[in-house]
Amino acid sequence: MERLKVAISRMNSDLFILLSTTSIRDFFLFIRLDMDNQNNDVQMKFHYMIITAALCFSGIFSCTKTDEPGALVPATVDEDPGLPSIAISVGGHQRLIHYRVFGDSARPVLFIMHGSLSDMRAYLPLQELAERYRVVMWDQRGNGLSERVSKEELSFECMVQEISRVKSHFSPGRQISILGHSWSAVFVARYLAEYPGEVDQAILMEPFGLKDAFMESLDGMLNLGTSGFMNMMYTSSYLTPRDHEILDFRMLATLRSGVRDYFCDCENLPDWPVWRVGGYALLTWESGILEKGRYRYDFTVGMGEFDGEVLLVGSECSPVGYAFQEEFHAGLFRNAAVLRIQNSGHRIITENYPSLINGLKEFLNAYKQAE
Repeated sequence: MERLKVAISRMNSDLFILLSTTSIRDFFLFIRLDMDNQNNDVQMKFHYMIITAALCFSGIFSCTKTDEPGALVPATVDEDPGLPSIAISVGGHQRLIHYRVFGDSARPVLFIMHGSLSDMRAYLPLQELAERYRVVMWDQRGNGLSERVSKEELSFECMVQEISRVKSHFSPGRQISILGHSWSAVFVARYLAEYPGEVDQAILMEPFGLKDAFMESLDGMLNLGTSGFMNMMYTSSYLTPRDHEILDFRMLATLRSGVRDYFCDCENLPDWPVWRVGGYALLTWESGILEKGRYRYDFTVGMGEFDGEVLLVGSECSPVGYAFQEEFHAGLFRNAAVLRIQNSGHRIITENYPSLINGLKEFLNAYKQAE
C-alpha cells in the first residue's frame, strides 16, 4: 500500500488531465518506458501494473484506442491548423511555429524565449511588458505546440538561425530587445555574438555555464546526460509524430521531480504550467555538449562583439543563480549587470514574479525613457 501511495503521488494534476484522454495501450507504454530507468525489481513492476489496471477499470482512464493527434499531449500547429502559426525556414527546412504577439506594432519589439522542457505558457505573464513594447513569444521548433523537427534542425547553429528568421518576420530593419531563459539564454548569447548589431538590450535569465570549464563546480547539474534519463534518447535522427507524443508525455514527469537541484525546496516544487514540452529537443541539446560523459563546448566565442546592455538574472537558490552569473558570465560582456532574485530558484517567473518584473522594467530602455 505504501508503494502504491508513492507511485500515485508522482503523478501531478497535469498528468491526470492528460491521462484522462489517453488510451490504455499508450499508458502501458508509458509505464514500460518509465520502468526502463528503474531497477529490475519484478515486484515494483507488478505494482505499476496493478496501479494502471485499477485506474483504468475505475474509469479514470479512457480505454479507447486512439492514434489521433492530441490524444496523448496537445496537437502541434501542423496537426491543428486552428492554432496561430507562421512558417520560417531554418536549416533548409520550412517549419511552422506557434506564436503570440502583444502590444502596439509601433512600439519597440521585445522577444521572450522560453527555456527547455517548456513552452511559452509559463511566460505569458510577461505580456505585461506590452504596455511599452510589442512583445513576441513563440514555441521554438521542436517544443511546445510548434512543429517537431529532426535532430539536425535542433543544432545550436539552427537555434540561432531561428531567432534571426523570427526577427526578419516581426522586426525587419530595426533592432530588438530579447529575453531568454535557461537554454534559450544560451541561444540568445550566441545570437548576440553572431548578430551584435541586431539587438538593443539583452536579458539572460540563468543560462548554465557558457563554457565547459564554468560547469566544473556544478558536477551533475545538467544530469540528464549522465543519468538514466539519457536512456530515453532515440537513436534515430528523425522521430514520427507518435514517437514525439510519447516522449513529450513521458518527459512531463520531470517537471514534478527534484532531479535537478534548481529549487529552494526540492520537496515542494514551484508550479510550471506548460501545454507541451519538447523532450527530443532537450535530449538533443544536452547530448550536444557532452563528449564521453564530459562537458565539451564553448559558447563564448565572439561574445565581446556585442556592446549593448546585458542584464543577467540569477536567483537565490539555483546553482546557476546570482553568484554563478556574477562569477562566470558578467565579465564576458562589455556592459553587463546582474539582477538578484531573492526567495526563488530557477523557475523565477512562478516563484518571484514581482521582483522579476520590477527588475526588468528598471532595465528596459522603453520604461526608462518614459520616466
